[in-house]
Amino acid sequence: MKTIFKNILVPIDGSPASMRALDLALEFGMRDGAKITLMHVIIPPPNLTSQQAIEELKKSGESILEAAESRCKCFGLITKKILKIAEWNQSSVASEIYDEVVRGRYDLAILGSRGYSGERGILMGSVTISLAISLPCTIIIVR
Repeated sequence: MKTIFKNILVPIDGSPASMRALDLALEFGMRDGAKITLMHVIIPPPNLTSQQAIEELKKSGESILEAAESRCKCFGLITKKILKIAEWNQSSVASEIYDEVVRGRYDLAILGSRGYSGERGILMGSVTISLAISLPCTIIIVR
């Protein structure tokens, strides 16, 4: 029996692994007509209090989402974009993605194996590990 995913979440941080995750989502979108939602999460560091600096982070996140959306449009796919800004002491990237998966009732999340945060050289990032353990939907981790 062939599994068809119809509602896919792709967390994007602009890293090569997250862009490869997007490429896989595009394949599902073209093959199965899946709806693709792109999500970027910003959690400003605690020492970043300047509204201007936070706006710069927001612009950067919007730029990452726009680039991913453009990639989808090249294949004729329409996407939904979510830019989430959360407080560092109240949330985490993983918990924001988890909450969106539950809220949006996604049947698949495609994750890059590691993003731009964390130590170089490790095989899998902490966000990906946390989500692999906890997400209530099917996940694919892309290297």
